[in-house]
Amino acid sequence: MSNFFLNSPANFNQNEKGLGDKLLYYGGVITTFGSIMSLVGSTILYNEDIEEETAFEEDTPVTSRQLVEMQQQLALLQQKIDRLENQGQ
Repeated sequence: MSNFFLNSPANFNQNEKGLGDKLLYYGGVITTFGSIMSLVGSTILYNEDIEEETAFEEDTPVTSRQLVEMQQQLALLQQKIDRLENQGQ
């Protein structure tokens, strides 16, 4: 056990810092940097989400690739509907 509680402030040398004090200090520094990094990261993600929503809401023309994908999805849905109807008969 350290003599921290046994030493009075008059004879406690400020230059003699123990390993625990250093770990506590550096842990606080790392935690602060981590908090700042997470705040910046969440702000960036939030702004990207806002920009994607506004880009989607604008009148953007539908590309031919999107039309082809929608046609494929409709064809698959029609096949599933036909299968379900055939099973019901």
